[in-house]
Amino acid sequence: MIDNKAFKGEWKAKRIDNPAYKGEWKATETSNPDYAPSTYAKYENIHGIGFELWTVNNGSIFDNILVTDSWEHAKEVAEQTWKKTADGEKAAKEEWEKSKKGDEKKDEKKDEKKEEL
Repeated sequence: MIDNKAFKGEWKAKRIDNPAYKGEWKATETSNPDYAPSTYAKYENIHGIGFELWTVNNGSIFDNILVTDSWEHAKEVAEQTWKKTADGEKAAKEEWEKSKKGDEKKDEKKDEKKEEL
């Protein structure tokens, strides 16, 4: 390391007095005669729920959504619904990947024939 003779220590920002400083900023609160918190968010029954799903992968599928507070019930329903479709979807995906690899091999052979000509 090379010594710097002009080095005067760690740099610090200069502090400038601000005579108009009134302290830390706080949002002003205005009175609102229509505000009545006792009337908000009091629902007897909620019969719906919304999801916002962002997917990164093409072909992502969301179905059979279950909202429950019972882990045992969720596992039971999963065995009856999700398990059956998941096995079928997995087999279909494997078949698609095999056919995709076959198509890539055909394309490679076509490219090799074109190069020979």
